[in-house]
Amino acid sequence: MNSEPPRISSTLRWEDVSLPTTISVAELDDLIASKLQSSWLKTARVIGDVAETLSQRATPLDPEAIGARVIELVKAEQIEAQGNTMMWRHSELRLRGS
Repeated sequence: MNSEPPRISSTLRWEDVSLPTTISVAELDDLIASKLQSSWLKTARVIGDVAETLSQRATPLDPEAIGARVIELVKAEQIEAQGNTMMWRHSELRLRGS
């Protein structure tokens, strides 16, 4: 059980993010979706997995930027969330319609 008190992991907004030229928004969205399942996964895990994959591709991206995109995808109803997605360790994500 997670005993860490809930805290906001990031307040970065998507409109304040500048992606590197090596990745498009569509590619980032596809990568985020590829890390999701039909069952709930911690937001922190999904963001960490995306960041690790991008790092391995020599396209590092700040996890806060990934988190900001996740929030936008939730708002656009592209993916499902439970909990406050600004609190990565205290929220979860899954594929839409699961």
